[in-house]
Amino acid sequence: MRNEDRTVTGSGTEAVRVAVVIPAYGQPSLLCEALQSALGQHTDFRYAIVVVNDGCPHPDTRRICLSTARANPGRIFYLEKRNGGLSAARNSGIDFALGAFPALEAVYFLDSDNRIGPHLLQRLLDGLRSGDARTGWAYTDIDKFGFAEFGDTSGPYSPLEHLFRNITEAGSMASRRLLDAGCRFDTNMRKGLEDWEFWMQGLEKGFHGVHVPDAGFRYRRRGESMLAAAERDLAPILSYLHARHPALFTPAAVLQTEIATSARYAVYHPDTDRVSLMVTAGSREIVDREAYLERLLHAMERPGYGRCPGHLAVMDEALFGALAGLRMLTGTLWMLECALRRAALVTVTFREPAPGQRFGWTSTRIPVGADQASPITPTGDVHIVAADAGALLASVTSDHALQGLAAQSHKLLHGLFLEAAIAGLETAPLADCDAAGALADLQHALLDTAARQYRNLWRQAPHDRYRARPASPGDVYPHLFGLPSLLPCTAQDNGRRAALVVETGGERTLAAASSLCRNLKSEGWTVDLVVLGQEIGGPADALDGFAEIVGLPLDCLQPTLAPMERRRYFATSAPRPGGYEADDTLATLANHQLVISVDGDLAHTVMGRLRTFKVKTWAYLGHGDDRRTPSDMVHGCTAFEAAYDGVIVTEERMWHLCRALGIPHGKLRLLPAPDRAEPQETTNATDEPALM
Repeated sequence: MRNEDRTVTGSGTEAVRVAVVIPAYGQPSLLCEALQSALGQHTDFRYAIVVVNDGCPHPDTRRICLSTARANPGRIFYLEKRNGGLSAARNSGIDFALGAFPALEAVYFLDSDNRIGPHLLQRLLDGLRSGDARTGWAYTDIDKFGFAEFGDTSGPYSPLEHLFRNITEAGSMASRRLLDAGCRFDTNMRKGLEDWEFWMQGLEKGFHGVHVPDAGFRYRRRGESMLAAAERDLAPILSYLHARHPALFTPAAVLQTEIATSARYAVYHPDTDRVSLMVTAGSREIVDREAYLERLLHAMERPGYGRCPGHLAVMDEALFGALAGLRMLTGTLWMLECALRRAALVTVTFREPAPGQRFGWTSTRIPVGADQASPITPTGDVHIVAADAGALLASVTSDHALQGLAAQSHKLLHGLFLEAAIAGLETAPLADCDAAGALADLQHALLDTAARQYRNLWRQAPHDRYRARPASPGDVYPHLFGLPSLLPCTAQDNGRRAALVVETGGERTLAAASSLCRNLKSEGWTVDLVVLGQEIGGPADALDGFAEIVGLPLDCLQPTLAPMERRRYFATSAPRPGGYEADDTLATLANHQLVISVDGDLAHTVMGRLRTFKVKTWAYLGHGDDRRTPSDMVHGCTAFEAAYDGVIVTEERMWHLCRALGIPHGKLRLLPAPDRAEPQETTNATDEPALM
């Protein structure tokens, strides 16, 4: 038995710049092809080939390696080791190369059943050298033979895309700085996709990749292979990857990667003829209309994940600024994104709020199958229009061009037309807004741009490029978390962001939320207000402390007019939200570190799933209202008590009722209601847990 690696041949290693590491196990005849393609490289630097026999049982493997190494002294180095798997073999080659070649700049990984073109090493090393100090690896497109297929990995490198799609094959070149940082292949991964985990190590250490086109990588694609087996076992492998790199795969971390590298919304401003490309207002890139339309057209031809957003909204820049000033811009764009999961076209028209009303929503729905001629065209006084950017792009070749947006069969609604009353928008210049007309103008402009670029001629030919299209959160988050998206709020440096969730309520509900907000801010939290109902009222200053105010009127966004299903827990009615409502609520809250349900029922239903994302959950049981008595509130919370880390009550009698219904003493905290003049004395005041 061979207990240690040993080399055969070796001289003149001082000038070697690149090492080609080839693990050898099985298929010795294919190994000959890989070796010949590696020997045939044209470079202006010296390179070496390190073949690692991973305990292959075929004697021909050893014979071929030894004979080829002896025929190419100083160029091929042969190692033998016990069988440890593909990752272990590559690691042995890496460690040997780092020790043997003092001038080494990079290692290229070549599997023994693949081939490389004669200029690959030169092109990839040039790509590494042209990068910055954090360029960790160079990768290229994948020309697959056997089963013919083209793996298009072109476009700027996207760390966000790399989290949910393995765009870098093992046949890539790793820089020495990446290897010196400690990146090695995981020897526990013996079922495939170990290369994906290797690049994730690089991401976690702050490195990134660089794409090199047409380098000449030839990948042998067969019906049954290690990759085919990995594709069958994908779910457990992905679970392992996520557990191996938890810092990369928290909702907050993924969202920050999206904010730093991508764009989710394209907001066209008719009053300035500019387009904001953004995830949040802080990540806003402003381009002129023509530049955006060119980017949209090229999205179907040239992969560049995240450069062209998948969601399009039309609103004046003055309205955009007014919503930002009210801290409602993020919430408005998020509400539109949620609505677009249901409808092909969404519009918002603003009206005057009633006295004391902070905001309120109503809606009109046009379901699929209704007597509505396609395409859909917004009409009337419309201040915001939203649609998928791909729907606008489809109008370039559609028979319905310039008449509106075609219906989308995978959505339950043709159109969702919302009316909103938001206190504070009274001074915004809404009278001149014509988002409906601006959308039609944008379609005309897109057709003109397409004609100038011959989009209706040869560029209309279909492209078999799965990565070429406008980017959507639906590409990312369902793969990682099973969520449709995430509310795009920027995490604070201290990682302490809380959400207070209220449903339809009046002044007392808002006062309770405002009081909780002040308490949390005094402890260093950034606090958002999430309103799941259609209306909320109260004094204007009650909203002052919140970082973002998110209105998500779930009743208005439901695809049907049927009321939400309910069930009874003892004598108390509890909501049973459908898939859309539950997913949107969860996606709104999952990026926070703390979520508190304030006098509500609907939020109870998602708290259990929230805790799987390491979110702390609390319930606030306050004064009751016309809809629910304090007893109803306690019963409703008790039904979901296991999903909560703590329960806040405002009266001692509620505390006793909670104890009587089985809520553990350690979860309870007595916090007097904000309208009480004096704190209430209780016997448990000294041993209650703090809010956090």
